[in-house]
Amino acid sequence: MLWGEKMDNKIEIQRIKTDLESNLGNKIKFASKRGRKKKVVRSGVIEGIYPNIFVIKVDPAIEDEEMVEQRVSYRYSDIITRTVELALCED
Repeated sequence: MLWGEKMDNKIEIQRIKTDLESNLGNKIKFASKRGRKKKVVRSGVIEGIYPNIFVIKVDPAIEDEEMVEQRVSYRYSDIITRTVELALCED
């Protein structure tokens, strides 16, 4: 049933958004898919929550010579489809 699936996705997206809002400013590790078999793992801070996307301020990689601030944004549906996976860092 297509209608039921869309409603479940809306509820799931709202739950994800609420979870991210409660962790705003917290350090996370995230893995994003970059092709069929490539996954990039980085760390950063959840910086912003918006109606359709969330923004992560990425920690500079050790091998980066330039210390350029980088931000990435993802849709909440990227979590559902596992395009991006998030985990809170334990300090």
